[in-house]
Amino acid sequence: MKLIAILILLIFFLPQLAAAELEIGMDIPLKNKEIYQENRLVAGVSWYERGQVVLTNTGDERLHNILVSVDVPLQMDIEIPVQAMKNISADNNTVTARVGELGPGESISFIFSVKPPESIEFRKKGSFAISTSYEDATGIHSTSYTHVVEVVPPPSWITYGTVLASICIILLAFLVAWKFNVLEQFTTIDLITIALLAGLIGVVFRWFWQTFNDLLGPLGGLLFTIPTAVLMIIALQIVRKPGTATLLFTVVELVALVVWGSNITVWMGWYMTEGIIVDILVLLFKKDYADRRSTAIIYAVSRSAYAYWMFYFFFAPAVWKVYYAPWYAWGEVGIAAIGGLIGGAIGYDIAKKVRGAMI
Repeated sequence: MKLIAILILLIFFLPQLAAAELEIGMDIPLKNKEIYQENRLVAGVSWYERGQVVLTNTGDERLHNILVSVDVPLQMDIEIPVQAMKNISADNNTVTARVGELGPGESISFIFSVKPPESIEFRKKGSFAISTSYEDATGIHSTSYTHVVEVVPPPSWITYGTVLASICIILLAFLVAWKFNVLEQFTTIDLITIALLAGLIGVVFRWFWQTFNDLLGPLGGLLFTIPTAVLMIIALQIVRKPGTATLLFTVVELVALVVWGSNITVWMGWYMTEGIIVDILVLLFKKDYADRRSTAIIYAVSRSAYAYWMFYFFFAPAVWKVYYAPWYAWGEVGIAAIGGLIGGAIGYDIAKKVRGAMI
């Protein structure tokens, strides 16, 4: 009796054990995972995010008549972009794809686009339920896979808050400048010097950075942080007035607004904080206008690291709704600090020579 029972079990399970296997995988958003945070969608964006489903035959038999169905969560709109694989369609909230056959060890993928919800109250999880059916020598089989993503609310209140804070910073800066007659301390030569250095930063070196940035990959930021740090230290040593750095970076952004058409009017206050931090450090070091190599490096590193931290952890998610992978963002902040260290050291040597020549 035991032998008969074993034979019955073998007859029942043998086809399943011999069946080929179809592995399912999915990537969304379809961006560089080393840079952008995966499995996170932002509600309220104006663009569609692409997702990719990958099918892999991990068995030893050829699979036929593969039918794939993807249920899209949260009632997101669907688009099917032009691609090599055909027989892909979208109906309501379901994407359907048909594959003729897939050999052992072979993979095939298809792409679809979804538009995140216009608005959600809180962070929530969404599940892409993927189911497949296929045939092999043993019959018809099916498999399923669930890919979970996080959908975050559009940071509108954060955006409005940053605009309000930016305006407050501008008003506060003007109030301080008016109260303590800061602008009156700058001579015509001082203002011309700051304008020239700001033009070099905002036009020449920004063009150089935008043109050759991609050649250095993650290190491309050095093309901008190093010369910016050098020119900032030169401005501090030559002008030697309270508020020099704040005025310098304010003019840099005004130049960028005129030359490059940057829409930074409402964010001007935050860009001014790059200089405010340096001016505060100057006061903390008892009006040391980068007169020592150590203070020059401290000022340059602080400004560079702060500027990049603001971009990757503040402006990118709050304003442009782009989330970078944390390790990548912190890596860029670290590279910016290195650029500030190099630029601060070089700027100190150059500024000493320029100031000596002027004297």
